[in-house]
Amino acid sequence: MLRFRYYGWPLVGVGFLFYGLGIAPAYYSWGFFAPEIIDDLGITRQDVGEVFGTFALTLSLVSLVSATAIHRWGLRLTVAVGALVAAAGWYFVGRAESLTDLYISYALLGGIGLGLSTLLPAQTLSVYWFKRYRARATAIIFFGAALFGALITPIDAIILEQSGWRLAWIYIAATSLLVAIIAAIFVRNRPEDVGQYIDGDAVPQKQSLDLNNRDFRSTEKYFTLRQAILTPQFLVATLADIANAVPWRIVTAHGRLHMENLGFAPTVAAAILGVRVGMSGFGRLSGALSDFVRPTRVMALALMLTTLGVGGFWFVETTGAAYLCVVLMGIGYGAAFTTIPVVFGNYFGRDAFAGTAGLRVAGTGIVGFFGVSWAGAVADKTGSYGSVLIVLAIFCAIASLLIFMVKSPIAHDGSGH
Repeated sequence: MLRFRYYGWPLVGVGFLFYGLGIAPAYYSWGFFAPEIIDDLGITRQDVGEVFGTFALTLSLVSLVSATAIHRWGLRLTVAVGALVAAAGWYFVGRAESLTDLYISYALLGGIGLGLSTLLPAQTLSVYWFKRYRARATAIIFFGAALFGALITPIDAIILEQSGWRLAWIYIAATSLLVAIIAAIFVRNRPEDVGQYIDGDAVPQKQSLDLNNRDFRSTEKYFTLRQAILTPQFLVATLADIANAVPWRIVTAHGRLHMENLGFAPTVAAAILGVRVGMSGFGRLSGALSDFVRPTRVMALALMLTTLGVGGFWFVETTGAAYLCVVLMGIGYGAAFTTIPVVFGNYFGRDAFAGTAGLRVAGTGIVGFFGVSWAGAVADKTGSYGSVLIVLAIFCAIASLLIFMVKSPIAHDGSGH
């Protein structure tokens, strides 16, 4: 019964809100409003991809700063300040008059704000507060982005029809202000800060783990940041995260453009892409299986689903086939997205998590920046995203095989041996 009195579980609900409301509206609205932004400001598809890629790169690189801020000032202040910066960015997106304005508002201010307030803090919250229930806590928190992401595209379509794309960004700014308030009131850093222990245990886990030290879900590992990043497991797991994140970002930025190339109406494309995000919620919840099955196996299966979805998205001709592809993409992405922080947490332990996760997110952002820009450039040159999708599918398949084959790193005990 103790775990029901554990503040970690209400905090999971808080994480669900600050992550979902913080990242989904701005992240998923950019690609949806791309055609209108192109027409209004006179920019190209490559410009759209490069702005989104720069945003994702900024978000990822700032995650390194976020890791330092979390260690120094805690989750609450880091999330609240980041959300305020993001709100300023979205407000100025709605007032943009040039490509430069978009880079400053969306890519720079927005990227900094979300880098501080969403991805790394959400992952760190579940790793700091949970071990045995880590995957389940992570799944619930990450489900927030899927739920709000699935809702945002239809809402965007309504706002676009009634008021235009600019007003939508003012609403998104208000949402980020709400996130800052939620974080300031409810977020706490670690269970020890409120007189509790990880998972709500009556005693610290370090004292009780000898009873079940063969359980991969319960045995805590102790790595320094340097020890962790020098392992081959760090490289393979980071590669798997890149294979999961980059195709999702490319489809997010270019999905509506690709579907309109294939002859789908904008409203149909919006509905299909909304299902993609919604199914990622089911995938994120499915990632909770990592509390019961080795996370690397869940990750490998998820990447294989993404392989099938992304590859099939190249040549879809019917609405039914398009829905099947986005369902596979959504489930695969969501499951892998939930699982990857569990992999890192189980591999290297709590103390090294923020640092290793920050480096992983930064690496993903760098590749994602070039990937989204490359996809737009290919489409501008060839008129099609077909070759882009095939390359992404092959990359996902290779990463799936590697993460399935990799073994857990040798653990260090609490004494440093």
